[in-house]
Parts: sequence; structure tokens; C-alpha cells
Amino acid sequence: MKCLTLSLLSFALYAFAAEGSPDKLRVLAYNVACGQWATPEQIAEVLKPLKADVILLSEVPKANRGKKVKDWSRRLADALDLDHVEVGTVSSANHKAPQWGDVTGDYGGKFKSVLSRTPLTKGKDFLLEGSGWGRASAFRVETEINGRKFVLYSLHLPGFAHHKRQPTQVASWEGSKQRGLAERINKEDASFDVIVGGDFNEWTGGLVMRSLLKTTKMKNATQEKSIDHILYSTKKGMKLLQTGRDWGPKNQNKDNVKSDGCLSDHPWVWCELEISKTNYK
Repeated sequence: MKCLTLSLLSFALYAFAAEGSPDKLRVLAYNVACGQWATPEQIAEVLKPLKADVILLSEVPKANRGKKVKDWSRRLADALDLDHVEVGTVSSANHKAPQWGDVTGDYGGKFKSVLSRTPLTKGKDFLLEGSGWGRASAFRVETEINGRKFVLYSLHLPGFAHHKRQPTQVASWEGSKQRGLAERINKEDASFDVIVGGDFNEWTGGLVMRSLLKTTKMKNATQEKSIDHILYSTKKGMKLLQTGRDWGPKNQNKDNVKSDGCLSDHPWVWCELEISKTNYK
């Protein structure tokens, strides 16, 4: 009887430890510049070493009308051994090919997509109110990772990072699409963890990004000066383990002055988060 009691106690302790054991989630966000200077397979080659679990893409091209080709985001996911892909339906500022097309001429536009190791559901674009060019959206999907429910947003928003004449600080936040994003995030069900990544066009330490974090009670994993960011919710104890920002190898496109020979005119940003296995109803 004593042995049975000890066995049951050991099993209970093991089950408790497994339920609360930490797991790691690696997230990457990248503005791929419509694939103007690189194919999905070329991009995959430089991203493979990061072994991302979730990739949030902006300025993603989609197949042009009449082109019977494989989806651009699906090609990248396949090259990275990621099984699940969802692509939005809104192109930033309604930009299209041929001006905003890829290297092959088969794809065009500036859409958002999410690539993941876990199944994705309920993909939906949200157009955000505020200053700057129109048709600025955040593409939202849901997934479950390590027993936790997540909302993932991939976005591309206008901002004041490139403006020569800055508006007043208060106006830059009050009238921004980033404020509209904050309102959208705050409507999420409390049972979800939230991760938001993409091209915010606002500097890391600027008022708009600081106000966004304060309003949503999120943290920014991107710590270098950047207009590309990954934000994560903190209410359930996610912990930032690593973070980085990288342009990748230069001289991949020697004739491309705008991207300094890199695969895009943006660096990618990434982070590794520690999450505990917890079931939320």
C-alpha cells in the first residue's frame, strides 16, 4: 500500500511538473519587399538557421491574375518545413504589380501572411483608422501552442518614422493607425495570448510605440532602433529569452542600391519566448 501511495504521489508530481514546464516559441517578422529582389527559396536559405515556429510577413506578393503558380507564402513555408499558411486579402495602399511585383513577374502586391508549425484558423484582415495611406491592415489568425491559445497579428502600417516634418508628439499617437491597432488588441478575449509583428513604421523608442505598449500592456521584443517590431502580451507570464535583428548577407543583389544588396530593404526581427503549458478555457 505504501509503495502504491508513493507511486501515485510520484505520478502526480510528474504530471504537475509537465503541466507547468516551460517551452520555447521562436517568432520572426519580416517585410519581404514584395519579393522584388529574392525568391521565397532564396529567403528561406538565410532564415533556416533561426528555426522559427511562427513567421509574420508583410509586403507579401500574391499570384498575379492569370498566373497559375504556387502561392508565394506557401513556397516559403514549404522551404522552411512549416505546414500551415494563411494569407490576407488586403494589399497595403492597394499597391499592385507591375510596379510592386516580384523578381519573376508572376506575383505582386503588399499583402500580409502568417506561417506556422501549428494549425491556423479564423484568418481575417482588419482595416485600421488613422492618418497615413489607406488600406493599412493587420491580418489576424488564431492558433494553439503548448496548450495555450494565441492570437497572431501580421501587419504593415504607415507611420512617422520617415517624415521629414514631424507632427506634434500627441498628434502622432492620437491620430495614428497604431492607436487603432491598440483598440483592436484590447478587444481580444482575455483567454488569448497576443503576439503582433511586422512593419510599424515607427521607431522603437518613439512616442507612438511607447504609447502602444502602455495602452495594450504589451512588451516589445525588438530592442534595437527599428521600425519593425514583435510585441507580446505579458499577462500570462511569457518571458523573453532572446531577440535579434539582421539584414542577412549583403551583395546578394549587387545592382540593388535601395536594399544595399540584401534580400529586402528591411531587416528581419526575431525573438524567442518562454511559455508554460497552461490550458485556458
